[in-house]
Amino acid sequence: MKIAIIGAGITGLVAGWRLAQKGVQVSLFEKEKAPGGLAHGFKEKAWNWYLDDFFHHLFISDISAQKLIRELGLSKQLFFDRPKTAIFKNGQISQFDSPLTLLKSPLLSWPQKIRASLVTGYLKLTNRWQDLEKITALNWLPKFYGEKTFKTLWEPLLRSKFDINANQISMAWFWARIKKRSVQLGYLQGGFQVLADKLTEQIKKNKGQVIFNREIKNLKDLAGYDKIIITVPAEKFFKTGLPEMLGAINLILILKEKFLTDGTYWLSVNEKDFPFVAVVEQTNFVDRKNYGGNYVAYVGGYYPQDHRYFKMTKDQIFKEFLPYLKRINPNFNFASRITCYVSRNLFAQPVMPVNYSRLIAGHKTALPGVYLANMQQVYPWDRGLNYAIELGEKIVKIVVNDQ
Repeated sequence: MKIAIIGAGITGLVAGWRLAQKGVQVSLFEKEKAPGGLAHGFKEKAWNWYLDDFFHHLFISDISAQKLIRELGLSKQLFFDRPKTAIFKNGQISQFDSPLTLLKSPLLSWPQKIRASLVTGYLKLTNRWQDLEKITALNWLPKFYGEKTFKTLWEPLLRSKFDINANQISMAWFWARIKKRSVQLGYLQGGFQVLADKLTEQIKKNKGQVIFNREIKNLKDLAGYDKIIITVPAEKFFKTGLPEMLGAINLILILKEKFLTDGTYWLSVNEKDFPFVAVVEQTNFVDRKNYGGNYVAYVGGYYPQDHRYFKMTKDQIFKEFLPYLKRINPNFNFASRITCYVSRNLFAQPVMPVNYSRLIAGHKTALPGVYLANMQQVYPWDRGLNYAIELGEKIVKIVVNDQ
């Protein structure tokens, strides 16, 4: 049997490896020059590690990712630590990553803190996401957290992330974000490009092909294959009826000095007027010696696919972000910036409205022998490495058993 896989992101790579292990003649087609998809990384000459194009980490609950890493012989490169997570609200940074830091928060009163702790505890414990998907997050959250807590903690993030789509987002999406989150975060020594490269190596060892710089624009180009697995957005080939997806932009700052001087790794921006939703200082989690002794910070957000940022240069985006970065750290010397990069992807975040489970496209498409496996199908979970891996494993079982 000959199977073609479109896309050498993590889902495509996992599927390709599993099929090759079964003796299937498999070929992966990737439009970029290297594997990884959203988990792709790059490296400067003086760096020991790759730096992810888009910030990534694992949670303790990401069992599938940890299992795959062990199977690939990369266990010694996986580590977990407890970096600081905080929010920026009312001009100040407040740590917000555990029940204790919630109780210490200056942003809420004691009755609000206790209520927030109880509601968050409920969301961590419940598995009844099917009930939650029937209501929007913007309706459920103020009702149970309270209006003040909602407006302080959650509304700014929802509106910053989803913009005009915020009113549609299912509470099940929010539940999934709380359910899986852990205080400890994991990372792979060398960056997650190491994982993509290892999977590519294993596919080739099992006589599979990974063909780079080859974009498939028409399924007819793969007429010689018995089956086709699409791991890229299905919209490139046919209409799915699924809600739109948002794009992502990350401005990556390479700095001589630390930007978040209090040691914060992940800073959620809870101010309504900011053009980005998070600042993630990689070197407050990973030793800066791995990046030539430089400090590294991501400044990122999600945007409609027609947003002007997708047409702007990295310097134009930096100039637009600069006044807001100065509000976070007014004392920072931006003349110490060594350089910056920009990462863009038009298909980075599915918009998940109420009752999304009824809208999800099936893995078996209406086209004979054509299958779909992409991030729009990991619901109720959100996009992430763990779910990309699970999806790769799942689609192989479907394809192999579909005779």
